[in-house]
Amino acid sequence: MADRVFCIDFGSAFTKVALRRDPGADTELLTSRVEGIGAEFCIPTVAALDRTAARLVPEFGTKAVNRTPGNGIEVYQNWKKWVFAVPEATSQSQAPPLELFLQAEETNHLASKFGVSGGQLTQLRQLVATARILTGGPGGRVVSPEAQQHTFAATLAPHFFRWLREVVLDACTRLKTTGLKFEDIPVRVTVPAFGHGKDPEGHPGSKLLTDALAKAGWRLHPDRPAVSEPYSNAVGILTKGSNVLQKSRVQLGAMFGKGPLITVLKDSAHHPAYRAVVIDVGAFTTDFAAVSLDTDGKTIDDPDVAFAVRQHSVPLGVTDLDTRVVEALPEAQGAWLRKAKSLDWEDFRRAAYGEGKGLRRAEIGVIGGPSDAAVRDSLAAFVAQLVAEVEKFCSALDPVQVQELILTGGGSAVPAVRDAVQQAAQVGGQNYAKIHALGIKKTVGSATAVSKLDEQFTRGGSALGGASLYFEKEYY
Repeated sequence: MADRVFCIDFGSAFTKVALRRDPGADTELLTSRVEGIGAEFCIPTVAALDRTAARLVPEFGTKAVNRTPGNGIEVYQNWKKWVFAVPEATSQSQAPPLELFLQAEETNHLASKFGVSGGQLTQLRQLVATARILTGGPGGRVVSPEAQQHTFAATLAPHFFRWLREVVLDACTRLKTTGLKFEDIPVRVTVPAFGHGKDPEGHPGSKLLTDALAKAGWRLHPDRPAVSEPYSNAVGILTKGSNVLQKSRVQLGAMFGKGPLITVLKDSAHHPAYRAVVIDVGAFTTDFAAVSLDTDGKTIDDPDVAFAVRQHSVPLGVTDLDTRVVEALPEAQGAWLRKAKSLDWEDFRRAAYGEGKGLRRAEIGVIGGPSDAAVRDSLAAFVAQLVAEVEKFCSALDPVQVQELILTGGGSAVPAVRDAVQQAAQVGGQNYAKIHALGIKKTVGSATAVSKLDEQFTRGGSALGGASLYFEKEYY
């Protein structure tokens, strides 16, 4: 149990951090002094390495965002996918002699004999593998690209979270509160629900993140250091970040009292079933959560037991659309985008995907204008792939009496994506009483009402939900 907790939504494009400063306090998104892109609570997850410097130290935030790739400067805008890359098995006969020596059983015996801990030996093995990747040293391509990327991410992540900790603690100094030791507050991180939500916290990428947080000086949540992104996002949206206690017991009815769910909780005899379908189209993954409540006419005290939660994440996001576009554009324009700064990329996405106008730059002209087939066809192909995933998930859901559709993530701000997801979610006759989305102007199909989400819930829902009192079971 934790009376107070930070939650980090480690996003591929942006990282968001939420704080529940007291058990019954509303969860709040922290705003930083980092000059990011978009909302003030969105901290760029961009990393940069300057190989021309005397000392190779990763840069983040404003410094990384303003870096231009090339001439010894490496910029990593989407390295989260490397965290969750599944390394392929490496043939022992292919590995360099030094790595074979470090992996040998005899080395374990020697380590034990001379008092070298298992953790120290693991760090040494990781250091050798990482050094070969970072320096481009001898050894050749003896491991899969996924393994190399995963190892690189394991090295980069502690640096990022150490930097993020400084940003977060600085943000806390500007909060109107006294007497709290923010550096002692534990942290939870959100992770994709790969494997259809089966033990998402047990994924190697999730372990990499919690290990990196610990190395960076964060105190991990004692019971649940990681929670799945789809589930936490649904909780954040449905509770609107509220946490309500009465006589030291959580009041779930008050927390979930801003939508149809409260009707089911209070009047289960007449409204026995409810479901919220949450679809988050992000930069790296698209996350699905279906939180269903079938009361069977009974009063529910613990929704987490009564909730039937179906969740799933697929590695399909806006960065996949970016890749399609770069490959389809004329060579000069594609090359310009490959080397573009993060700020230029954000401008391009907003103009080309969201507004259909294209990005104008003096050195390259207009990229992705209204008549640009490269963007149009790439967007259509991406939408088709996304629609297939939405229909696959929603077609497996049984109908319920009251159902809501909630669209979040940066990708859902793209009109073509938002309209297609709305339509696809109604596969098999699925009907929604209400649709929630950022900037929505119309419903597609059978929806009868529209509710506009604001940006903090559209983009910060996972961080808000992950810090919720909902996940502190000792208060039930």
